[in-house]
Amino acid sequence: MSDPDRLRLLRAQLEDDAQFVQENAARHREMFSRAFRSTDDEMATMAVAYLLHNLYTALEGYFFRVAKHFENSLDDSSWHRELLDRMKIAVPGIRPAVITSDMVEPLDELRRFRHLFRNMYKSKLKPERVAEISASVGPLGEEFAACHDRFTQWIDELVEAEE
Repeated sequence: MSDPDRLRLLRAQLEDDAQFVQENAARHREMFSRAFRSTDDEMATMAVAYLLHNLYTALEGYFFRVAKHFENSLDDSSWHRELLDRMKIAVPGIRPAVITSDMVEPLDELRRFRHLFRNMYKSKLKPERVAEISASVGPLGEEFAACHDRFTQWIDELVEAEE
């Protein structure tokens, strides 16, 4: 497969990932508004937490594709956080930044929540904590969409230049 073809494949995969992120962000917004009309709806809180988990997992998958394609390595011991740090920086001669620096803290908060959610066995979700995380990630869907558009435009220009 030629370099332009590999870039086209990457772009198609990123489009698919970005579409899932947008759909999940929309489901999260809808469920978040429903879940916290009543403060004692444990199932609604669990649904919102699950959607937050899915949202971060989809974003991380997107970032991982970019890192794998352009940089090809991550430190095994701390790659989840390292991946976020890498996505905010432009790598001269390799790729532009994927996300803005302002997105890193809310994304890292979401990453930490995802870890907690995945490893929760005998604990109960705290509705106020789920609400706090949900509120902090509210604008991430739109911010990510703008970043995705910029990054895929750069890929398109790279494909054009290589042909």
